[in-house]
Amino acid sequence: MRIPAVRKTSAPMFVLAVPLIFVTAIAADARAAEPTATIVEFQNSKLERYLIATSPAEAAALDAGAAAANWKRTGVEWSAWARATDMPGTIPVCRFSVRGQPALDSRFHTASVDECERAKLDPDLTFEGTPFWIGAPSFSATTPLCGAGTTPVYRSHVAGTAAPGVNARLVTDLTLHVKMAPGSVLDGVVMCSPLSSGQIDADIIRLLEQATWGPTDASIAHVQERGVAAFVDEQLALPSTRYSEFAPVPNKRPDSCIDDRTLPLTATSYCARDNYSLFQLQREFFRNAIVAPDQLRQRVAFALSEILVTSGTDINKVYAMQRYQQLLADLAFGNFLTVLTEVTLSPAMGNYLDMANNVKANPATGIEPNENYARELMQLFSIGTVELAIDGTPLIDPLGKPIATYDQDEIEGFAHVFTGWTYPTVPGATSRPLNPQYYAGRMEERSAFHDYDAKTLIDGAGAPASLPMRDDLANAMRAVFMHPNTGPFISKQLIQKLVTGDPTPGYVGRVARVFNANATGARGDLKAVVRAILLDPEARGATKLDPGYGKLREPAQFVAGTARALNAATDGVFFRAQTGAMGQPIYTAPSVFNYYPPDYVVPGTTALGPEFAIQNTSTALARANYANTLAFAAAIAPDPNVYGATGTQLDWSPWTALAGNPSALVDRLDRLLAHGTLSSAAKGAIVTAVVAVPATDPLARARTAFYLAITSSQYQVER
Repeated sequence: MRIPAVRKTSAPMFVLAVPLIFVTAIAADARAAEPTATIVEFQNSKLERYLIATSPAEAAALDAGAAAANWKRTGVEWSAWARATDMPGTIPVCRFSVRGQPALDSRFHTASVDECERAKLDPDLTFEGTPFWIGAPSFSATTPLCGAGTTPVYRSHVAGTAAPGVNARLVTDLTLHVKMAPGSVLDGVVMCSPLSSGQIDADIIRLLEQATWGPTDASIAHVQERGVAAFVDEQLALPSTRYSEFAPVPNKRPDSCIDDRTLPLTATSYCARDNYSLFQLQREFFRNAIVAPDQLRQRVAFALSEILVTSGTDINKVYAMQRYQQLLADLAFGNFLTVLTEVTLSPAMGNYLDMANNVKANPATGIEPNENYARELMQLFSIGTVELAIDGTPLIDPLGKPIATYDQDEIEGFAHVFTGWTYPTVPGATSRPLNPQYYAGRMEERSAFHDYDAKTLIDGAGAPASLPMRDDLANAMRAVFMHPNTGPFISKQLIQKLVTGDPTPGYVGRVARVFNANATGARGDLKAVVRAILLDPEARGATKLDPGYGKLREPAQFVAGTARALNAATDGVFFRAQTGAMGQPIYTAPSVFNYYPPDYVVPGTTALGPEFAIQNTSTALARANYANTLAFAAAIAPDPNVYGATGTQLDWSPWTALAGNPSALVDRLDRLLAHGTLSSAAKGAIVTAVVAVPATDPLARARTAFYLAITSSQYQVER
């Protein structure tokens, strides 16, 4: 039973006054005209107030301190229309200030006709005119709040004051509002800001950073043509790229299975390496990540492999790991209950967490069922260790302590469910009471070793006595699947791996609600969950200003993304060798806890940054060394020790074509690699370095610029 609880949170709860339906189908041609006004936000820390400047003259006066003292830019900017004729169908924005107070210190804006008319009748307010025009949100339950080519503008006000009030704040970045407006109440979406072509372009590139292994010029053009939502749906519909179905091998490597370096190589020359290590699977991983079409499926499958962990530290037969990883890829957009069930019956997982050949208790010998899988299923694969609200924040008991999701009795209950399962029978062999290791197929039932007694599960659920084995397992899977924690626990980790390491509770809650019920009411639909993650307002947008937003590109993403930026054609051999030194040998996590924990806090901050757990002096140098090799190696030749190797070919032509214009070269790198967010200082430093390379060597110029861009912190931290 769940203990009555109160929410534990350090931030205020924000409630939107309007439905959360957001524009998701932005295409490059959604709007022909460019916005004609730039709105710039300023803050007065002494007054604890925000102000928007609606013209260049106003902004310049505030910058100079000529209009009033102590106003500083926050970095927030958004677009509007300077005149009604600039964009038909827009609405005027009314500006007011409080009588008897300095206008700048008490100014606020509203696009609501009703609010504007009421304010005009207020004797304490002065109507100052219409400084700009803007799009109006739609409050229909069936249409987006803001149409194609626009983005929502959110308004908040200080708790205890009337909205809009002089303490109102207007921002287009919902994450920034939640993280930087403590004590404020979110009124909701009040305007729709037009997007420039550059902003639309930047958001498309950000989407490709989240939904693929890295943007390319071709993929950018494709999303510009299709639109953001249509591209996501297109990716969700693509079938899974297949790994090679490696042949099963004996559990004990035969003495004849060695690595024979005698030339010429044959397909069986490296028998030991190619069958009893993950070498071939790892190189196929990078080949697929760099060139295969089902980019989003591969990103999600890799994310699932980091949640539902098996590892080459124990599962070193390539055919065994290939079957497990293909299962995750095939089910990446299926139902999470199916994922949990198939993972549970996977012989790779059965070996890794000791469920295979786990037998019922034997009082005579003192044998008890192994609890390893039971514990990790709950702790890491489904519900976590403490009760959660729908937004992922911990629930606390009346004494202010977190509430445990399970105890030892429940671990033992699940452990007894997971008895009597053995490895698949080898084709052509006679099945045994408990089969030896074999990884092609589902695990099989052995009723003689199953515990048919009643069992205690979670939240008061149980398993009645005498359930058939398959029903006993299904009942246990459904118990964890239906637990209230599963939606927020899994949703948050998928957000962390695709978008940002420290998602707000609101973001987690919106996605978890989709996990709990998709458009037809079905629970656990991963396709709907992934779509919600990528199209959420906290994922979308040209830029993110909250300093805690984003994620360190984990080694696999860093390596694949830089290769895709150079339109690499590859056999994967070179790239598979790179990530181990960066702390992430593919499919070989050091433990069931993955390469890094989801709750790792970046040192010196309060922000979650899971990938930073494997960032240290050694791995940082490994990143730089990889970047140096990628950028400056004369060639990445085929590995002579790999049969059929083709090496890696990089296309430098788009970059050498710009080498005569260093500024243009750096601008293009900034666009592709950082969606236009490289700082002026960083761009200037790269331009200076490029200029120092003789103009007669365009390839060296291109290599220099690329190396400096990908080793910059502004690229390595994806925002």
